Amino acid sequence: MQLESPRSSRPLNAAWLGGVCAGLADHLGWSVQVLRILFVVLASTRLVGVGLYLLLWLVMPRAHGHRAAPGIEAASRTGRRSSVPAAFRPVEWGVLGALALLGGGLLWLVQTSEWGLDPLALAAGVLAAAGLAAIWWQADHVYTREVQRGNGLRRWVGPLLAHWTTLVALILGLASLGVSVALVLVWQDSLGELGRLLVALAGGTGALVLAGLPWIVRVRQSLAEARDDKLVADARADMAAHLHDSVLQTLALIQRRASDPRAVVSLARRQERELRRWLYGDPAQDATLVQALSLAALDVETDHGIDVDLVTVGDCDLTPDLTALVGASREAMVNAARHSGADRVDVYAEADPDLVSVFIRDRGSGFDPDAIDPDRMGIRGSIIERVKRAGGQAIIRSSPDQGSEVRLEMPR
Repeated sequence: MQLESPRSSRPLNAAWLGGVCAGLADHLGWSVQVLRILFVVLASTRLVGVGLYLLLWLVMPRAHGHRAAPGIEAASRTGRRSSVPAAFRPVEWGVLGALALLGGGLLWLVQTSEWGLDPLALAAGVLAAAGLAAIWWQADHVYTREVQRGNGLRRWVGPLLAHWTTLVALILGLASLGVSVALVLVWQDSLGELGRLLVALAGGTGALVLAGLPWIVRVRQSLAEARDDKLVADARADMAAHLHDSVLQTLALIQRRASDPRAVVSLARRQERELRRWLYGDPAQDATLVQALSLAALDVETDHGIDVDLVTVGDCDLTPDLTALVGASREAMVNAARHSGADRVDVYAEADPDLVSVFIRDRGSGFDPDAIDPDRMGIRGSIIERVKRAGGQAIIRSSPDQGSEVRLEMPR
């Protein structure tokens, strides 16, 4: 099977302007200097190279570059660590000067021949290209934390107002585009009033669309990245909650039963089965809500030596949201078995057409819900936040010496 070649992208860390030449050089395996000379030659020929460069700048995506260490990347994303853009090396300034002289000489030769553009058209094209380059460069380098954290209009205007230099560059770029449109109107002096009005409207609209298109693309990409980051964060939170519910609980039991090798081996094997079922699934064992709750209650009885009285009304298929509900129910049973001091935990589950509810109650010592340490994951992470991420809610009622009740609800 033939593999599809990867799409070319623009590495901004190796870019002089938009990174088009550097990206094409990486994609084609050519020398970047050869490509830059080629674009300079084409640019001096009726600005063909300028239009081609801007077109490729627009269609080629930015390269994400190499991922940094997790700590450095997280600090950069949250604004606690600033990223310093790569600067030109001294030798590149000499190459840039040589290319500028080459382009200026070729442009003079073309303009003095019959192949040159009208001076007004040339000036309009140069100003339009300079304005778009200034605006698009800001779109490539602007910091978009406001896009991921803001709401409503702030998501869209936040990157524009992130720094005063960005705003100045945008104003100068728009001014260049406006002067370019004015030069086109002067160049087309033979048009009537209606024609000049139509050209002005078309030129102004086109300039605004071209100026704003990279910003819209960048904001949309940032929003997509924010959604991906949220999915990753939710997955990590679910994994942390599961580790707390199963692995850490089993390790605590192993520590208490270290003197009994057979019990330790049994706990280790059962934990291995649970991890495999959680990673790869076991639909034959917990395909419905009642089966999953029954298995969770049996595990709590086996591990903690406490009676779990499970009563169910109705049943339904086990969906990902209800799996989270079962996991939170199991953690509530474990908390009651470990901390309440009661000899029995009552569990009641009801599956209605629109709502699934689970009640976990003990008549033990109770506790103060408002005094829970934020660092403790048993209630906040494994019960409240887990059910909340799945679209449900958790209500905990308890008071010292009055027992506890955990009410979990999940819409269907």
